[in-house]
Order: sequence, then structure tokens, then C-alpha cells
Amino acid sequence: MLKESTLMRAFRFTMQEEGGETYTNDPRDPGGPTKYGVALNYNRGSIPDKDGDGDVDARDVQLLEEADALVIYRDRYWRPGKCNALPDALALAHADTLYNIGPGAAPRILQRAVNACGLGIAVDGKIGPATITAIRSLEDDGRLGDLLRAQAAERLYYYKTRPGWPVYGRGWQARTQRCFDTCMALAVATQEATDKDSNSPHGKAAGEGAVAIRKPDKRANGYRAMLGGE
Repeated sequence: MLKESTLMRAFRFTMQEEGGETYTNDPRDPGGPTKYGVALNYNRGSIPDKDGDGDVDARDVQLLEEADALVIYRDRYWRPGKCNALPDALALAHADTLYNIGPGAAPRILQRAVNACGLGIAVDGKIGPATITAIRSLEDDGRLGDLLRAQAAERLYYYKTRPGWPVYGRGWQARTQRCFDTCMALAVATQEATDKDSNSPHGKAAGEGAVAIRKPDKRANGYRAMLGGE
């Protein structure tokens, strides 16, 4: 069953990062006309014909509503990306990466992050049973925080390989940091709620399989320690 609260939390984060209802058409951006982070050149097949003229163009992007963006976010990125099968904090990180970077590279970023934590899964761009099992193993071992750091590091490394880095790099780096901080805070809050609910039949008592989430190292500023600094 779809975890709507997790989906909506991730959606709200991404919409804030994308500038919400602001329409842009930056000639330097290969995505072209964009609103709610929905770029015409990357999402033409998912954008509705809002003006009813029989084609999808910049005008349809201008007319997009937040409800349209949610459907695209859910059906093109969240569900195919298997976000609902991931721990909540990681689901947010992966969904924001899917939406901003794309469904081709984002799964590989996550798989490389899993391998950076010492596992050896195939980096094939398919979030299937092997990848999900590996992620749950890291979560059960109390290493979700390590995985979030690794995912952020791999995401930033990917950005640095892109032609747009000189133009958009500062914003991409800041977004990655904000996403990491948000996800770590969510992971800690989720664990604290689980600990408080230890008397519930669904809760885990401390010392009985509870996942210990380590908070970010302030000195290292989170994932940047993995990159050797700024």
C-alpha cells in the first residue's frame, strides 16, 4: 500500500527546492520550459495538454498546477523508482535525486552508495529485490545514516561530472546538503518515535533490533567528509 504521508513529505521538499509554481525558461537549461520542476524536454510524455490544442508545449507547462506535478512526481518518479520500498528518510533522498537528476542515473547513484557501505550489489540501474534487501540489511545494522551520507556523496560526485556544473554547481551542492540534512533529521526522528513506541507490538525495544541512527558529524559537515572537503 502506498505510504501517502511519506510521498507527500518528499513531494513538498522537492517542490520547495524546485521553486514551486515559478515558471522558468533558462536557455542554458537543456530541460527547457519548467514549472514545479517539470521540464518540458524531459517530461513531454507525462505533461497533460492543458490548453487542449492537441500538443504539449511551453504553454502547457505554464498552465501546470501543483496537482499535475504531484501526479507526474508519483507516476514517473516515485513509483517506478521503488521509493515506497525504502526506509522513509532514504525514500525522500532517492525521490529528490530521481526528480532532479533523472530515473536513469538516480538508481545507479543509490546502488553505488550501497556498495560504498561495503556491500557488493550490481550497479544496473534497477532497484529490485537485491538492492532493497541490501538497503534493509544496512538499516538493520544501524547504518542508515552511513547510507544517507554515501548517497549524498555519490549524488554530488555525479553533479560534478555534468557540463552544467560551472553554472548550476553551487545550487546543486546546496540542494544536496539540504536534502542530506533533512533526511538525517527524519531518520533520527523516526528512530526516536520507534524507541518511544517500544511497547507497541510493532515497535522495537532498544537492544532488541532497534536501529541506532548516528547524527551527522558537525566537524565533517555530513557527507563532505567522504569527498575530502569542499
